[in-house]
Amino acid sequence: MRRSYVRVALAVTTLVALAFVIPLALLVQTAAQDRAMREAERQALGLSAVVVVAKDRDLVRNSIESTQAGHEGRLAAHLPAMGTIGTSRVDAGIVLQVRQQQSAGTVEVDGGRAYLRPVALPEGLIAVIEVYVPTASLRSGVALAWLVLIAEAIVLVGVSTFLADRLAARVVRATGDLARTAASLGGGSLHARVQPSGPREIEEVGGALNVLAERFVELLATERALAANLSHRLRVPLTALRLNTEALPAGADRDRQLRVVDRLENEINAVIVEAARPLAARPRLRCDLGAVVADRTEFWGALAEDQGRPWQADPPPEGITVPAAFSVVAEALDVLLGNVFHHTPETAACRVSVQRGPDGASVTVEDAGPGFRDPEAAVSRGASDADSTGLGLDIARRLAADTGGRFAVGRGELGGARVVLTLGLAAEDVPAPAPRRGLWSRLTGARSGGSGAHARR
Repeated sequence: MRRSYVRVALAVTTLVALAFVIPLALLVQTAAQDRAMREAERQALGLSAVVVVAKDRDLVRNSIESTQAGHEGRLAAHLPAMGTIGTSRVDAGIVLQVRQQQSAGTVEVDGGRAYLRPVALPEGLIAVIEVYVPTASLRSGVALAWLVLIAEAIVLVGVSTFLADRLAARVVRATGDLARTAASLGGGSLHARVQPSGPREIEEVGGALNVLAERFVELLATERALAANLSHRLRVPLTALRLNTEALPAGADRDRQLRVVDRLENEINAVIVEAARPLAARPRLRCDLGAVVADRTEFWGALAEDQGRPWQADPPPEGITVPAAFSVVAEALDVLLGNVFHHTPETAACRVSVQRGPDGASVTVEDAGPGFRDPEAAVSRGASDADSTGLGLDIARRLAADTGGRFAVGRGELGGARVVLTLGLAAEDVPAPAPRRGLWSRLTGARSGGSGAHARR
């Protein structure tokens, strides 16, 4: 942008300078020629008075030599009775033509220009005065004037370019501040603000960006408070649920239900803590995708075994690190696997596989159920073709988008739904945290019945 300003100013100023310098240069040259010819006319007029009264050649010769032009051999008189006196540079035919026409004029000669002036003598005779004007006299002062004009044009272009560069630097600096502030806001630094500067329009944009940032902070704080309040309101029914569970007779069912209540309580606490944490302070988490897949397939595989459901979970590759928290990836996998158990018969087979590609790692979940009636609507937030909220697949889709991956649904080889969750890979130069294998199994139990925690979509 700055170079564009400078180039435009340079081009415009150069054109303006040329538009003035070229005509002025021609005018200076013409003025120099006119000055030299006026001086020749003056010398011819001075000699005319002598020619009119002269009776012999010596008087005319002395008058010519007494002048600087005559001394330099640039003055001559063509007299009808006495011939040519002085140094002449024109042909006799041209002198005769001037004498006949009786009009002054100039002719080009070697090395310059000759001025011829007819003079009427007594008895009707016509004399011709010749003044030679060399090229040096015709161009006297022109070179210096041209140099001055060129220097002025260069100075004008230079000053204009410098001023344009300063103006462009101010504009670019102001827009650069806007870009950096916008990038900081986009990166989560919600405290970033711009110092309005530059032209009035850019200052207005900077002020509007600050107002937008303040409004965004207010709305975000409101949303966080609302999420924390809603999560906190769940503590009352959660406490009642815990009391009812604790009132059950001791045994495996009571212990399993208590583990589910513990998990639910941990989830609610996590929502409250995350809502209260500033966005810029949230860490960039990483996890081992293979560990997450192994943990979740272990849990859902146990449930599939209890139901008698055909189940196939290929061993996931090791060393696949994705830029997301263990719990977030586990939640997305629970969504995909929970949909299979919730929306397909117990006899429908399920297959889970993990593949690593050049642009990410893909987790594929296939089943032999009825599949999706409308795959495009299935990934729309809040849309569902079954008895669910329609938010589950959107959770998985957002996880894929946040990690630079993609999310796709369709029909698989088993005849039912096929869901592919592709996650981007984390940078290898950042050490990954220790995998928390078995965390969800410890919260919910390695073998569980239809507790309802897996029926999310």
